[in-house]
Amino acid sequence: MAMSANPLLMVAESAHVDAARRAVVRLAATVTSDETVLGRIAIVVQELAYNLVRHAGHGELLHALNDGVLDIIALDKGPGMTDVRRCLSDDYSTAGTMGAGLGAIQRQSDVFDIYSQPGQGTVVLSRFHLLPKRNEPFLVGAAGTPYPQEEVSGDSWAVKGNRFMICDGLGHGPSAAVASEKAREIFLAYADRFPLDELMENLHQALMSTRGGALSMAEVDPEHGQVSFCGIGNVAGRLLTNDSRSMVSNNGTLGYKIGRIQTFTYPWTPGALLVLNSDGLTSKVGLKDYPGSLLRHPALIAGLLHRDFRRHNDDATVLVIKHA
Repeated sequence: MAMSANPLLMVAESAHVDAARRAVVRLAATVTSDETVLGRIAIVVQELAYNLVRHAGHGELLHALNDGVLDIIALDKGPGMTDVRRCLSDDYSTAGTMGAGLGAIQRQSDVFDIYSQPGQGTVVLSRFHLLPKRNEPFLVGAAGTPYPQEEVSGDSWAVKGNRFMICDGLGHGPSAAVASEKAREIFLAYADRFPLDELMENLHQALMSTRGGALSMAEVDPEHGQVSFCGIGNVAGRLLTNDSRSMVSNNGTLGYKIGRIQTFTYPWTPGALLVLNSDGLTSKVGLKDYPGSLLRHPALIAGLLHRDFRRHNDDATVLVIKHA
């Protein structure tokens, strides 16, 4: 998982557009030297950033690179769109411009998605596969930012097969990042070797050399229609369908002191979303006020939840999973 030092870029004026383009292209260039791909990314970032200034007045560009997948998510709370389909056409404009912005973004992206509500703002996802795309059984998206003024996040997340993890290192800053990155390394090395409760015990032992943290893991089994969840501390797990169901996490701090480790099983239905998030998001995380959002790409949903539910005094990370 590679992260920019500033994964959330504020865009409020034209001068921010060039800075955003340079930052995202620089991150992508750590994986690919393909000038055509980097050019496409530059176009997308420029159009997204200009749209934030032109149509919303200001907004944010969230960008992250994980296993060769670059996600660029534009977030605003501007006037939104009443007719998204019409706004995607190249000859439509509300700002006296050529009106090719959203259409150009859609054409240049490997994956494109958009969600907008009149009066509530817009979220736009542009995804690029910088390495050969792998066929995965799940669609996954994440959005994460560090504590304000910190250069690294104390949160981490990981995916291995049908297992998913999110860790919130105790506190924030470099020491918290050491703990959460250690958890990520152990998870990726051993996720397919042990049941969740045994894996949690191994993680607990491994994190004793760090300041510790909160951690949750989930295993999705669509064939048997169930999801298993094992958590220690205040990293939340939720199943979102037409309703929201919270999953049970045990008390304690991984690497320091924990009680009984338990794994709980819940029904998994087609179209369900699994959401794991650190406590940098509020306890009210959900999609009931966002009609149609369950059908959107998990990366876009992660950006939407991060925009509307993150606290501004902590690391904040949300991971969203959907069966492909």
